[in-house]
Amino acid sequence: MATKKRPAKEPEPEEPERSHITSGINLPFDVYQLLNRVAFQRALKRGGRPSVSALLVDLVQRHRKELEKELGG
Repeated sequence: MATKKRPAKEPEPEEPERSHITSGINLPFDVYQLLNRVAFQRALKRGGRPSVSALLVDLVQRHRKELEKELGG
C-alpha cells in the first residue's frame, strides 16, 4: 500500500514592520469639516488627493514637542 507524501510545510511569512494603522476617531462635526476643507485646499495647491489623515499627521508632527511635554507631566 502506497503512503501519501505530505507536502513540506511552508514557512510562515514574516510580518512586515507596521508603518501605519487604521483608526476610527470621533470628531465634532465642525472640526471634521474644517480639517476636510483644509485637506481639500492643500490638494488643490500641492496636487494629489485630499487627505484628512495626512493633515492630522502634519499637525501632530508640528506640535510633537508640546504633546510629548504633556506626557512628562
